[in-house]
Amino acid sequence: MQGNESTRLVCSILAMDQSCFSYKVCRFCETPVPDDKPAEFICNNRKCAGRRRSSKRLFRLLVWQFSIGTETRVMNVVAFDRAAQVIFGCSAQEFFDFSVLHPCAALGVLRNHGVCVLVHNTVKIASTVLVGELLKVTLNTPKRGKAEHLRMTNIVPMSSDFEPVIETLRKVDWS
Repeated sequence: MQGNESTRLVCSILAMDQSCFSYKVCRFCETPVPDDKPAEFICNNRKCAGRRRSSKRLFRLLVWQFSIGTETRVMNVVAFDRAAQVIFGCSAQEFFDFSVLHPCAALGVLRNHGVCVLVHNTVKIASTVLVGELLKVTLNTPKRGKAEHLRMTNIVPMSSDFEPVIETLRKVDWS
C-alpha cells in the first residue's frame, strides 16, 4: 500500500500489545497529554488557548494480525479509538474505569517511552478474548510520515456470536 490507499481484507488477530492500550487526551481538543497530568489541567493547544480542561482516554491498540486472503502474511497494525470501540464495545475511558473499579484487575504501573500506562488483568483478558477473532478490516496507510504501522480504520466482526470485550469482562468473577 502506498499513498492514501485503502485495503479491505478478512483477517484473524494473532496478538495484541498489552502494555499500551490507551492514551490520555484533552477532552476538548483531543491533544495527547502525559499520563501524569492531573484530571484537570491547563491545555496549551491552540484550540484550547490555555484554558483549564479535563482529560479522557482513547484507544491505541497495537495488533498483530494474520491475513487469510490470497497473500498470507503477518502484519503489525494500529487500531485507534473509533475502530477499537467496535471490538471493545465501549470507550477507552469506560474500559479504563472498569479496570480501575475492579481491584483484582490492577497489576501495577509500567513506564513505556516516558508515558505511564496502567497494565492490568483486564487488558490480558481482552487480548486473550480477541486472539483468533475473525474480522473484516479496512487498512489505511498512516497520514503522518513518522508513523510505522498501517491503521485499521474500520472493523467488522465476522462471527455471528461475536461479543465485545467489555461484555465478556462483565461476566468474569473478580473475587
